[in-house]
Amino acid sequence: MKLLSYNIWIKINNSKKVGEFIKKHDFDIVLLQENLRNLEDKVFDKYKTDSVIKSIIANKYPYSFFAPLLCMSKIKSNDEVRLDFNGYVEQWNQILSKYPISSATNEFFYWNYELKFDWSDFEKNDHFRSILVSEVKIWDKKIQIINIHWTYSKDKLDSERWFLQCEKILEITRRNNLPTIIAGDFNLFPSTKAINVLSKKFKNLIWEYNITSTRPDFKDYLDEGNNVVDYIFVDEKIKVNSFQVLNTDISDHLPLILDFDII
Repeated sequence: MKLLSYNIWIKINNSKKVGEFIKKHDFDIVLLQENLRNLEDKVFDKYKTDSVIKSIIANKYPYSFFAPLLCMSKIKSNDEVRLDFNGYVEQWNQILSKYPISSATNEFFYWNYELKFDWSDFEKNDHFRSILVSEVKIWDKKIQIINIHWTYSKDKLDSERWFLQCEKILEITRRNNLPTIIAGDFNLFPSTKAINVLSKKFKNLIWEYNITSTRPDFKDYLDEGNNVVDYIFVDEKIKVNSFQVLNTDISDHLPLILDFDII
């Protein structure tokens, strides 16, 4: 089985490249963060991300679940329009699968789904965040897959809200005894306490494979220190055949690819 976890970035016109990348590598399961789903036809084509991707991958992924955080038609900061979608869109996490999704939920741990335009306080306050929790049936077995995009942090360091999110993830994994994969954009460096807490319960593939960056080298992207912010964790019921982070310029994050079997 081959799984992709990928933050695909909403700010650039890359939907076609993302779709072609997924089609080329023929993943069994795809986890996306920062995906956009247009709610109106008038939305600019470059922001019809979900529609464009699905038009390229066609019927390869008959099962999917979109987990929106918010609805918006533009992004404003201090009364200045920074991004205009020309219509309403929903944004955030998604799973695409070749195998049946037997259950899926969008579990909020900060706030609720909302209509939002003003992002002036983006770096100051807690933000709406949720966890996409799904169960996928692969032949005669089920696995639990958790797709997350943690709260934004400019310095990618710990705070109390990260520990709360970490505890929420651990609480979810204790609900059943299924083989579990946790993946996504954590917005945290590997040395942080929250990442260490998860790494004590699950195998941290970033550590296991000595990954030094999950971000491409863009001129307009600056992070002090470590450039690892995306992760995949697995439990002992997941046999890792290979794990890699591919170097591409499609997004402001790199794609994480896991090849695995279910024990």
